[in-house]
Amino acid sequence: MPLLGIGTWQMHGAEAERAVEEALNVGYRLIDTAAIYENEKDVGAALRASGVPRHDVFVTTKLWNEDHGDPEAALAASLRRLGLAYVDLYLMHWPVPQRNATWKILEDLCEAGLCRSIGVSNFTSRHLRELFAVATKKPAVNQVEFTPFLYQRELLGFCEERGIALEAYSPLTHGELLGDKSLHGVAKNYGKSPAQMLLRWALQHNVVVIPKAAKPEHVRENAQIFDFSLQKEDMQSLDRLDRGFRICWDPTTMP
Repeated sequence: MPLLGIGTWQMHGAEAERAVEEALNVGYRLIDTAAIYENEKDVGAALRASGVPRHDVFVTTKLWNEDHGDPEAALAASLRRLGLAYVDLYLMHWPVPQRNATWKILEDLCEAGLCRSIGVSNFTSRHLRELFAVATKKPAVNQVEFTPFLYQRELLGFCEERGIALEAYSPLTHGELLGDKSLHGVAKNYGKSPAQMLLRWALQHNVVVIPKAAKPEHVRENAQIFDFSLQKEDMQSLDRLDRGFRICWDPTTMP
């Protein structure tokens, strides 16, 4: 699984196609979509237009809450929209109450080759422990909100100890905190942007990042994070920005 991908939430039609194709053209090899995003068809079109071989691209999509009654049909519909025979990762989008029963079906879909791996999104360590009680195959990935401003240290350690990759959605806080003074101070030391600082910080915590970017210049900027490393003191400085800030929602409220 690549460490950097492009997120596609709230992108549709030509905008989504252009962003994904640009990402693939500049070297991204991970694309994140979901049934609820209503852009799987656009993602598939961009993948075909890019000319990048299918086996070189890691495609993720997700099972939405209302589709737990028939995950097999939901995945089949996603594959039709994407125009693909399989996805590389199929995630349970939310930890809904019927998650454990659904997980057994996802294991079967993985065995059938319709998805090469399965995982979860928005799961806390409590949700994961409950899943482990029934799972034969452990989740490959847990996709959650993760930034220096929401440094989920306990969850990261929990997943690392169990061989589950943590993947950060909204790693740029939807732009809300890119103006933070401390973040700017660190960025200035490296001649990089605040956005690049946030992405590099996550990478150095062994977290996969999938920033959304619609503009070509942002797609390219987000990819320029592999030519430098943050020093230990700067990592610690960014770690201290944690304030429990969520731009999305809090899954700890799920039963």
